[in-house]
Amino acid sequence: MSDEEKPPRKYVESLMAKGSYKTSNQSTLEAYVDAQATGEGEYYFEANKALLKIYQFLPKAVDPNKVALVLLLAMLEFPSSSTDWLALSYLIPERLQKQEPITTALRCNNLLDACKFVDFWKKLGSLSDNGDKYIKALVDRATPVLQKGILEAMSLTYRSASLDKVLANLNMEASSASTLTGISCVESVNGNVVTFVSGTDNTKRSRVFQEGVSYGAIANMMAMVASSE
Repeated sequence: MSDEEKPPRKYVESLMAKGSYKTSNQSTLEAYVDAQATGEGEYYFEANKALLKIYQFLPKAVDPNKVALVLLLAMLEFPSSSTDWLALSYLIPERLQKQEPITTALRCNNLLDACKFVDFWKKLGSLSDNGDKYIKALVDRATPVLQKGILEAMSLTYRSASLDKVLANLNMEASSASTLTGISCVESVNGNVVTFVSGTDNTKRSRVFQEGVSYGAIANMMAMVASSE
């Protein structure tokens, strides 16, 4: 299979059915990671996990860019698969965690987990400079997905937040403020205040969003909401 060919999901599933961790599957699984990065293939946790397991068997064959992509793809699935990233990170040995762009991918998730959104966007943007076209494609595609996820996280925990803070957390320009009202979790934008749709959790916490609250607590709530849909 050439560098530009992307295997279809069904073909990858057929390989997985015959043996998830066969080392002969490496090139196909790597190609499917690329397909997921560009949006040409559906997210496939089991296939991505299998690739990391194969890398454990063949440490000299590890492609750090593919490992970073696997981590970033899992991060994009939050909250519907909020445990994926953690499960995959356990398969990455310490020596690889210190290697770029894996280090930056790990740091991105840590910043997201700590609700340090402004720093998160800066770190995520730096990944585009590593020269891998698939990482750049994924970072570009990830922006609206992550913006929606961060906004939903804020709405589950807080009834309102300052517009300036919301825009900074979403890495959005002031000129884009009007688009916020088109997102289902936003009730209104009046002046410098963004009001979220009321719910059991954010009504009990009638305070303005502040940076630095543990994202883990928000993740649990979002996961419960996702599982009930």
